[in-house]
Amino acid sequence: MRSELWLSLVLLAACAEGGTSEDGMRADGGPVDGSTEDAGRVDGGRTDGGGGTGSCAREGDPCDADGDGCTEDICRGGICVGGAERSCDDGVACTDDSCRSTGATTFECSHVVAAGQCLTEGVCRDDGERDPAESCRVCDTALSQTLWSAAVGACDDGDACTVDDVCSDGVCAGQVRQDTYEDNDTRAQAAGFPNVSDGDSYPAGSAQATLYPDDDVDWFVFNDSDDFLGSIYPTADITGVPSGSDFDLCVFVDCESSFLDLTCTAGSRTSRGGLTGCCSRNGAGADENVRIDHECSGTDDSADIYIEVTRVAGPATCDAPYTLQYGDS
Repeated sequence: MRSELWLSLVLLAACAEGGTSEDGMRADGGPVDGSTEDAGRVDGGRTDGGGGTGSCAREGDPCDADGDGCTEDICRGGICVGGAERSCDDGVACTDDSCRSTGATTFECSHVVAAGQCLTEGVCRDDGERDPAESCRVCDTALSQTLWSAAVGACDDGDACTVDDVCSDGVCAGQVRQDTYEDNDTRAQAAGFPNVSDGDSYPAGSAQATLYPDDDVDWFVFNDSDDFLGSIYPTADITGVPSGSDFDLCVFVDCESSFLDLTCTAGSRTSRGGLTGCCSRNGAGADENVRIDHECSGTDDSADIYIEVTRVAGPATCDAPYTLQYGDS
């Protein structure tokens, strides 16, 4: 009886000191292997979804494993696993792309244009490369790698009717391409032809010229001498009027003595600026012809003959010259 009582007391003391029960569990409910895992824990980490390498809430959710916003960390099996570097590739060949962490899960991408190149209007350009649309804009990396810079020197403005094109303040401009008789826009500036005699065959000479730009007018002058026993008939004609254009041809007589009268044997009589003459106005694309029978005072009908060519309709063009013939017929 005393021995049974003693055994019962030993067992009760063992339970009180945290020993194991008959089912292999400690009296305090812990496992027999000495671990400290709480009920419901699966990995020994945190269960509150916190950062670091702790546990996370839902499979596939983004999380923070390393405190670096430039890594794509993700939840796998309840653990926050470090992922690959985030891509900052902008798809532009001439930029150096990089990621900068701004927090545990935030970041900024940086795109720096590579040395020796420009990125303008979304296109990579080499240093010194001209803008194909504006030849006076250039990639000058010393000035800017993201904006066009003003170029200097020769250029091409794309206009066939200009010459000596040059850049000025970022704009390409050239001198208007005109015929060799310019500037002959007024009677005072008339281009001179060799003198003519009423005994010469017609035409005494010819010239090719253009009416360009829009406000261009061509004046020419020659002296027609009245030889003894000769008959003087100042004459001019133009051919090759550009298609779609309408030119007028006028011829005026300035007698060396005083003027008496004239008759237009081709053309219609006109007066301008103190001179009298004849004009041919045959319409668009048509050839023009003027012939004059005039009289000056005395017996000598010698005169300076002024020719005026004007464009009254149609486009001005620099590369479609008309042909002027002049003389005495």
